[in-house]
Amino acid sequence: MDPTHDNWKKVEENLNSFLGTVSEQCQSILSFSYSYLPQYLRSCFLYVGGFPEDMEIKVSKLIRLWIAEQFVKARSSKRVEVVAEEYLEELIDRSLILAGKQRANGRMRTCKIHDLLRQLCLREAHTENVVHFMNENVPMSSEVIYDQRRVIVLSGLQDPQVYPTRHSSVITSITRTFIRAQDNYFRGHSISITSSIVSQFKLLKVLDVLSVGNDFCCVIPQLVHLRYVAAEIGKALSLAKLRNLETIILVSLDPTTVKQPLDIWRMTEIRHLDIRWPLYICNPLLVENHMTLYMSDPLELEQPLFLNNLQTLHLHDSSFVSEIIRRTPNLKKLKILHNSGHPYWHDFLYALILLEELETLHIELDFLFTDLETFDVMIFSGYNFPPNLKKLTLSRTRLPWDVMNLLANIPNLEVLLKADNAFNGTDWILDKDVVFRKLNYLQIISAYLVRWEAGSDNFPMLEKLLLYGLDELEEIPESIGEIMTLKLIQIHCYGEKNGSGVEISAKKIQEEQESLGNYELQVQIT
Repeated sequence: MDPTHDNWKKVEENLNSFLGTVSEQCQSILSFSYSYLPQYLRSCFLYVGGFPEDMEIKVSKLIRLWIAEQFVKARSSKRVEVVAEEYLEELIDRSLILAGKQRANGRMRTCKIHDLLRQLCLREAHTENVVHFMNENVPMSSEVIYDQRRVIVLSGLQDPQVYPTRHSSVITSITRTFIRAQDNYFRGHSISITSSIVSQFKLLKVLDVLSVGNDFCCVIPQLVHLRYVAAEIGKALSLAKLRNLETIILVSLDPTTVKQPLDIWRMTEIRHLDIRWPLYICNPLLVENHMTLYMSDPLELEQPLFLNNLQTLHLHDSSFVSEIIRRTPNLKKLKILHNSGHPYWHDFLYALILLEELETLHIELDFLFTDLETFDVMIFSGYNFPPNLKKLTLSRTRLPWDVMNLLANIPNLEVLLKADNAFNGTDWILDKDVVFRKLNYLQIISAYLVRWEAGSDNFPMLEKLLLYGLDELEEIPESIGEIMTLKLIQIHCYGEKNGSGVEISAKKIQEEQESLGNYELQVQIT
């Protein structure tokens, strides 16, 4: 065939026809996979189509959205979050969703969906009227989505053109879900999605407009059916009427403003609370006193205000933090930013033992200790930590390395992350009786550590060792390579040194293990 323009045109047409046929065949095969899905998984799968292509979807967010949508049904005595994870694993086992990044403990952090499967989601969601996907680049009146139960605005390069309906005073929208999806690349201010638009959806149960960049403090209190809210606000707002809320994610538009109280103590369904400075939780004692004074019948307050369903809490510095902990006994995950010089700092640490269900703890101080000699390091003894704690992150605590050895007393600790300036001092010496029995992941970042003495018996279950910014460390203990479970040593030096002690010793450990026939150990140096 002569390479003329007409002949190449025919090749192009044939190729497009062939690719179109292949795509149709793939869609047909994938449709069979969907048709055999159990009913309880179908809505969960179609919902994933609302996330942009190639996006790493946070598993925690996806699960909370599924629960708020009431897609997840209770199974025996399991928490709904556990059941939702089982749903996700079923979809992954069926190859309808792809597993993404892992957490330090091996559990899924993110998941993804293939573009062909996402196209299937979009098509089936439209057919079954499960979710209405609205393209930001297409102007659309809110009248068009008034009869849609779930609306997900897909992000694009332009601002979504959403206009108020002309009949808002007459027609009640049936919309229960309004989400502005956010991809990994486009995060922008939206001038079209405003409080006036959202206020028309009176029956909303799920509102996620965190990526919009507008103030929604006026409309949120009106949406009394909300189960899930993620938004930015310009000032404090009342949540007193929102008794069904399960997930609250609120960010202040202006973090320089004065502290803004948030009363959440009568919201008994709340499961996940993430509020950022300057928002803070009200003192429950003051709320109780106020209720007693102003209730028509003081006997209505029969029991103290407890949040027994709360599992995730992000908390900032508070003078009554120990009281908050006492009233949230079933927390699974706690992150706290605290002032180390605050007189209630010790009270917080001693109160941690009350959280018997706590599995993940993140402590970050907002300034460094000025007088370590007066600090009672025994307060960090493992015996003062919750017995079920599995993951501990310390940042800017500047504790002596001796405290690190005390943490070995936490019986179920699996993951230990020590971020910037978590520990202070040049020497970390572990005696033989210091044993981290279940620790499988150890990460140390930006510590001025020079000498480290340890044996394989100190970390019998260690799988991953990550050392970032330890440019002054003379060497990794040679016996670390003798840990039978060790799979990875990852080194990242911040300085401009070539061939630092930590790098040389890591390579030496790998060479020694390979000489013994162990080719499983990976050493990564960046």
